[in-house]
Amino acid sequence: MMDDQSLTNRLAVEINDWNSKEENLKKLFHSSSSIETSLLKEKLKWYESVLVRYRKTNSVYENLTLQVVKSEHDNLLNQLYPEKLRRFIYKNIFLKMTVRLKSAIYSKTEAKSNNELKEKLERIGFKDAFKKVERYMNLGETKFIVPVSYYLNEKERLDHSLNFKKDESGQYQFEGFKTSLYSQFKNEENRQHFFTDDGVNARQSYELLSGRAVLIDGIWKQLDLNDKDVSGSYRIKEFPQEYGYDLNKALKELPINSLDQIQLGEILKSLKNGGRELIKLERNGSSQNFYVEANPQNRGLLIHNEDLKKVLLSDLLNQNSKTSNKQTKNLAVQSSQRQHRSAKSQSL
Repeated sequence: MMDDQSLTNRLAVEINDWNSKEENLKKLFHSSSSIETSLLKEKLKWYESVLVRYRKTNSVYENLTLQVVKSEHDNLLNQLYPEKLRRFIYKNIFLKMTVRLKSAIYSKTEAKSNNELKEKLERIGFKDAFKKVERYMNLGETKFIVPVSYYLNEKERLDHSLNFKKDESGQYQFEGFKTSLYSQFKNEENRQHFFTDDGVNARQSYELLSGRAVLIDGIWKQLDLNDKDVSGSYRIKEFPQEYGYDLNKALKELPINSLDQIQLGEILKSLKNGGRELIKLERNGSSQNFYVEANPQNRGLLIHNEDLKKVLLSDLLNQNSKTSNKQTKNLAVQSSQRQHRSAKSQSL
């Protein structure tokens, strides 16, 4: 999705900013002749930098502005170097070398920036989107949005809108992505949130919009699905390390069947990424399947049965305690009965 470039002229903004700084310096130094000459030389260099940085612009208005800058550059060159020989040397030797060098440096910087952008997209789960991004960059778009959409299952779809913008140096920056979750489960409302460049990846965006918590850079984050801002995004609840949530401790409180360290590590990793894990818990003397999720706000875990009905940990523990007591009593009765039969047999 391309931006309407008729509404944007970055070059005009830069020119206004330069003119403002120039006027302030003139006032500060009372427009002395030496300052005037120094400013003109700096302005000439700035014009040359602009001509290099905006050489690939696709904006009609920016191209028109660039033609004016080229004309102003030539006028300024004539003013600073009125002698034909000096002007010829500057224009045909020094300027050509400078432009060639600046173009090479800019191209190298541009390639490095684009590679970093590609790596960032791969890191957050949008590897396949870079080809579309590259297409817009080659067109010189000022701002653009790349859509990415896919189904998670038969009833859930994610729509991502990746936002990009050219900065003042002419390099493209990733500004974040808006994710919309469309779900047919229990007639849930469609949810959307704009994730800035804050470490959230594509998978985590789904988990967050599903209401689960995610551990990012040592801080648990969770969307408040009952509180939206004016843009339609949700308020983010944060639980730092000082809040005191210990996921390992919460897991140890569960009546879990034996797990090796590898299995436990995989469960912890999934829960930290906002996953809903299926595990076997002891209930009424037998192993049953339950889903668990991290619950940092209450410093524990959310537990659901296979029908996704909420189950309290206290109920599980009480039921297991009652079952254990009942089994203990049964064992005591059975032992007493065996002793009675043994005594009766001996008396005979």
